[in-house]
Amino acid sequence: MSGLHFHVNEIPSPPSIMLFGLQQMMICLSSLLVIPYVVSDMLCAGDQAMEIRVQLISATFVTSGIATILQTTFGMRLSILHGPSFAFLPALHTFQATFPCDANTDTSNWQEKMQMISGSCLIAVLIMPILGFTGLVGKISKYIGPVTIVPIMSLLTIGTVPDIESKMALHWISIVEFLTLILFVVILERYEVPIPIFSLSEKKFKFTRQKIFSQFPYLLGISIVWFICFIMTITNAEPRGGEARTDQNASITVFDQTPWVQMPMPLFFGPPKFNLALVCGFTASCFAAMIESIGDYNLCAKISKQSRPPPSNTNRAFVVEGIGCILAALWGVGTGVTTYAENIAIMSVTKVTSRITMQMAGVFLILAGVISKFAAFLSMIPEPIIGGLLAMGVCLINGVSLSNLQTVDMKLSRNLTIIGVSIIMGLTVATHFEKTPLNTGNQIVDDVFGTLLTIRMLIGGVIAFVLDNITGGATRRQRGFVSEIDEDDDVEEQATVEMNGYALPSKLNQFFLRYSWLTYLPVIPSEREIREIEEKLCNFKFIKNSESIESVKKV
Repeated sequence: MSGLHFHVNEIPSPPSIMLFGLQQMMICLSSLLVIPYVVSDMLCAGDQAMEIRVQLISATFVTSGIATILQTTFGMRLSILHGPSFAFLPALHTFQATFPCDANTDTSNWQEKMQMISGSCLIAVLIMPILGFTGLVGKISKYIGPVTIVPIMSLLTIGTVPDIESKMALHWISIVEFLTLILFVVILERYEVPIPIFSLSEKKFKFTRQKIFSQFPYLLGISIVWFICFIMTITNAEPRGGEARTDQNASITVFDQTPWVQMPMPLFFGPPKFNLALVCGFTASCFAAMIESIGDYNLCAKISKQSRPPPSNTNRAFVVEGIGCILAALWGVGTGVTTYAENIAIMSVTKVTSRITMQMAGVFLILAGVISKFAAFLSMIPEPIIGGLLAMGVCLINGVSLSNLQTVDMKLSRNLTIIGVSIIMGLTVATHFEKTPLNTGNQIVDDVFGTLLTIRMLIGGVIAFVLDNITGGATRRQRGFVSEIDEDDDVEEQATVEMNGYALPSKLNQFFLRYSWLTYLPVIPSEREIREIEEKLCNFKFIKNSESIESVKKV
């Protein structure tokens, strides 16, 4: 396929699969660490915080790996990686305001908080597979365009500013981490580093040039700044008890006591409990995460040289994403899962969109979670470094969300007004109800609507969605409902069956044709679509066999 080294259905050599899979795992490593650090801090667990963090990191890795494998195999079937969603943080912040960490906090209540977070998340995320299996998400997605996506994602990133400030305020080393990432991601993105390699054929050392700063910015950034913290620790440049020290007694003790291999178990923190206000908040987060995923699915399709995702694939993708969220809730991750845009972006750099490489990344993530010593080692990263990672991650999410505006006609005052009103009013309404809590006299109403009215992305998203769909004065193209991929000539090549990344395996298609009533389900392609794919596959195999016979005759 033009422009790609490996398209979705191609299988590289085993060493290449391992390397590309490892790279995809390394790209998401830093983002996977943020949520365990944030959630473990919210629990106010005192001396047990480090031990809890290790468990959360292991659970995050395992559930992310399982969700990734399921999505690439049965869901959208493109190279998509799943990880914990930042969209759930606003609801967690509101929950934390109810149970703040202060000098009077009983640190023994952390388990009950974790049970409420897990149980509430478990109930809320059921909306994903329900909307996917009924086909509603495929229909709703037709009305969700960039004018709705951009305000939601912008307000999501604005809502994480308190987290960024609190973690970066811990120590100035967080600023060093952030500036290091700026250096790698922005300034040195295209710089090729000469790397010596030994050529077996020529029996001598040669130099190859690789853009390692753009391919492994987070891994390099963590390693370098962590090493700086280590130097500051052994030289006592950082005082005893300082946030940047690498010899924190609790972290070392937990690392020593953690077994090498330990499978994270569902309901590790006990049976789930429920908080109605948190359930409603998490439900709003689910819708935000789904809208984010819709944009990422289209972006991944464009990079993979595929057409827009078919409705059946979109519906199936959200069923699988919902299953991933359910697993994350059962394992106590604290949030649902969503697509990771940075892993999609790296495919545009490497030109490798092979499905099996992302499946291998999922396998690596599961192994990293099961080897609990690895999770314990990562939990030793000084918290200010996580602050720098969180800051850069949120900045990139905001940048990716704004890129959706490139398909919107920004000359229309109608579009500008809707985006502006939804962002400012989302901030204003939420700020008002934070300062003036709802007081209707009914505690349940106050808890539920008081929570919802303080979630910025929910308020702004509802305003943007309603105004964008009831206000005239713009065509769908002007509203941004046209992807650049529609104008990409390379997409014509995917019409051939061997390039179709969405098609299900032939044996599965034959099964659905045998039981044709299944094709009426929204998550399954129609009988006509399946027959067309199978006919194209038969013709393709016939042509290949004919070419092979002709080549043998010539020989």
